[in-house]
Amino acid sequence: MSTLTVGAALDPKQVAAFQREGYLVMPGLLTPVEIAELRAMFDELHARASIPGCFKAVPVQEARAQGDILLAYPRMMHPHRVSGVAMRYMLHPAFATVLRDLLGEEPIAAQSMFYWKPPTARGQAFHQDNFYLKVHPGTCSKSDGTGT
Repeated sequence: MSTLTVGAALDPKQVAAFQREGYLVMPGLLTPVEIAELRAMFDELHARASIPGCFKAVPVQEARAQGDILLAYPRMMHPHRVSGVAMRYMLHPAFATVLRDLLGEEPIAAQSMFYWKPPTARGQAFHQDNFYLKVHPGTCSKSDGTGT
Protein backbone atom coordinates (compact mmCIF):
# COMPACT_ATOMS: atom_id res chain seq x y z
CA MET A 1 0.00 0.00 0.00
CA SER A 2 1.16 3.49 -0.71
CA THR A 3 0.93 6.81 1.04
CA LEU A 4 -0.31 10.00 -0.57
CA THR A 5 1.32 13.38 -0.65
CA VAL A 6 -1.24 16.19 -0.49
CA GLY A 7 -1.89 17.31 -4.05
CA ALA A 8 -0.66 14.04 -5.58
CA ALA A 9 -2.98 12.05 -7.79
CA LEU A 10 -4.02 8.50 -7.00
CA ASP A 11 -2.43 5.71 -8.97
CA PRO A 12 -4.80 4.40 -11.68
CA LYS A 13 -4.62 0.97 -9.99
CA GLN A 14 -5.97 2.53 -6.78
CA VAL A 15 -8.89 4.10 -8.66
CA ALA A 16 -9.60 0.79 -10.41
CA ALA A 17 -9.50 -1.06 -7.06
CA PHE A 18 -11.99 1.44 -5.60
CA GLN A 19 -14.32 1.03 -8.58
CA ARG A 20 -14.09 -2.75 -8.33
CA GLU A 21 -14.22 -3.17 -4.52
CA GLY A 22 -16.15 -0.07 -3.41
CA TYR A 23 -13.50 1.05 -0.90
CA LEU A 24 -9.86 2.12 -0.79
CA VAL A 25 -7.52 1.93 2.18
CA MET A 26 -5.22 4.94 2.37
CA PRO A 27 -2.58 4.35 5.07
CA GLY A 28 -0.53 7.45 5.73
CA LEU A 29 -3.15 9.85 4.39
CA LEU A 30 -3.03 11.67 7.74
CA THR A 31 0.11 12.05 9.81
CA PRO A 32 0.35 10.64 13.34
CA VAL A 33 0.18 14.23 14.64
CA GLU A 34 -3.06 14.86 12.72
CA ILE A 35 -4.56 11.62 14.01
CA ALA A 36 -3.61 12.56 17.58
CA GLU A 37 -5.24 15.97 17.10
CA LEU A 38 -8.48 14.36 15.88
CA ARG A 39 -8.51 11.86 18.75
CA ALA A 40 -7.96 14.60 21.32
CA MET A 41 -10.70 16.76 19.80
CA PHE A 42 -13.27 13.92 19.78
CA ASP A 43 -12.27 12.90 23.32
CA GLU A 44 -12.91 16.49 24.41
CA LEU A 45 -16.27 16.61 22.66
CA HIS A 46 -17.29 13.26 24.18
CA ALA A 47 -16.34 14.51 27.65
CA ARG A 48 -19.16 17.05 27.34
CA ALA A 49 -21.63 14.09 27.34
CA SER A 50 -24.13 16.12 25.32
CA ILE A 51 -24.03 18.66 22.52
CA PRO A 52 -27.52 19.68 21.32
CA GLY A 53 -28.04 18.69 17.71
CA CYS A 54 -24.92 16.51 17.74
CA PHE A 55 -25.16 13.78 20.37
CA LYS A 56 -26.26 12.82 23.87
CA ALA A 57 -24.47 10.07 25.77
CA VAL A 58 -25.52 8.21 28.89
CA PRO A 59 -22.96 7.27 31.57
CA VAL A 60 -20.89 4.16 30.74
CA GLN A 61 -22.29 2.27 33.73
CA GLU A 62 -25.86 2.89 32.56
CA ALA A 63 -25.00 1.85 29.00
CA ARG A 64 -23.45 -1.40 30.27
CA ALA A 65 -26.48 -2.06 32.47
CA GLN A 66 -28.70 -1.67 29.39
CA GLY A 67 -26.40 -3.99 27.42
CA ASP A 68 -25.37 -1.45 24.78
CA ILE A 69 -22.07 0.37 25.25
CA LEU A 70 -22.93 2.54 22.24
CA LEU A 71 -25.45 4.39 24.40
CA ALA A 72 -22.38 5.90 26.07
CA TYR A 73 -20.71 6.47 22.69
CA PRO A 74 -23.46 7.43 20.25
CA ARG A 75 -22.64 8.72 16.79
CA MET A 76 -21.97 12.42 16.63
CA MET A 77 -23.79 14.33 13.91
CA HIS A 78 -22.19 17.41 12.35
CA PRO A 79 -19.13 17.82 14.59
CA HIS A 80 -17.92 20.47 12.13
CA ARG A 81 -20.67 22.75 13.51
CA VAL A 82 -19.15 22.77 17.01
CA SER A 83 -15.43 22.29 16.35
CA GLY A 84 -13.07 24.23 14.14
CA VAL A 85 -10.78 21.20 14.14
CA ALA A 86 -13.58 18.99 12.80
CA MET A 87 -14.37 21.61 10.13
CA ARG A 88 -10.71 21.78 9.10
CA TYR A 89 -10.51 18.01 8.67
CA MET A 90 -13.83 17.80 6.85
CA LEU A 91 -12.27 20.14 4.26
CA HIS A 92 -8.73 18.66 4.46
CA PRO A 93 -6.86 18.95 1.13
CA ALA A 94 -5.70 15.32 1.27
CA PHE A 95 -9.30 14.10 1.44
CA ALA A 96 -10.26 16.42 -1.40
CA THR A 97 -7.43 15.07 -3.56
CA VAL A 98 -8.47 11.46 -3.03
CA LEU A 99 -12.18 12.16 -3.52
CA ARG A 100 -11.56 14.20 -6.66
CA ASP A 101 -9.66 11.28 -8.19
CA LEU A 102 -12.24 8.70 -7.09
CA LEU A 103 -15.31 10.70 -8.12
CA GLY A 104 -13.92 12.41 -11.19
CA GLU A 105 -15.30 15.76 -10.02
CA GLU A 106 -14.91 18.33 -7.27
CA PRO A 107 -16.12 16.90 -3.93
CA ILE A 108 -18.70 18.78 -1.87
CA ALA A 109 -18.92 18.35 1.91
CA ALA A 110 -22.59 17.56 2.60
CA GLN A 111 -22.29 16.57 6.25
CA SER A 112 -19.90 15.27 8.86
CA MET A 113 -20.39 12.43 11.29
CA PHE A 114 -18.24 10.58 13.80
CA TYR A 115 -18.71 7.06 15.17
CA TRP A 116 -16.95 5.91 18.32
CA LYS A 117 -16.17 2.18 18.30
CA PRO A 118 -15.30 1.09 21.84
CA PRO A 119 -14.17 -2.51 22.44
CA THR A 120 -17.01 -5.07 22.15
CA ALA A 121 -19.33 -2.58 20.42
CA ARG A 122 -21.12 -3.62 17.26
CA GLY A 123 -20.13 -1.90 14.04
CA GLN A 124 -22.16 0.43 11.86
CA ALA A 125 -24.90 -1.48 10.05
CA PHE A 126 -25.22 -1.32 6.29
CA HIS A 127 -27.29 1.69 5.36
CA GLN A 128 -28.02 4.12 2.56
CA ASP A 129 -27.32 7.83 3.01
CA ASN A 130 -29.30 8.95 -0.05
CA PHE A 131 -32.59 8.83 1.85
CA TYR A 132 -31.30 11.11 4.61
CA LEU A 133 -29.39 13.49 2.35
CA LYS A 134 -32.43 13.93 0.07
CA VAL A 135 -30.37 13.80 -3.12
CA HIS A 136 -31.94 13.26 -6.53
CA PRO A 137 -32.21 11.02 -8.47
CA GLY A 138 -30.95 8.83 -5.63
CA THR A 139 -27.21 9.15 -5.90
CA CYS A 140 -24.73 11.10 -3.82
CA SER A 141 -22.36 11.32 -6.77
CA LYS A 142 -23.69 14.41 -8.53
CA SER A 143 -25.66 17.42 -7.38
CA ASP A 144 -26.89 18.52 -10.80
CA GLY A 145 -29.55 15.81 -11.03
CA THR A 146 -27.86 13.72 -13.71
CA GLY A 147 -26.72 11.03 -11.27
CA THR A 148 -23.47 10.40 -13.14
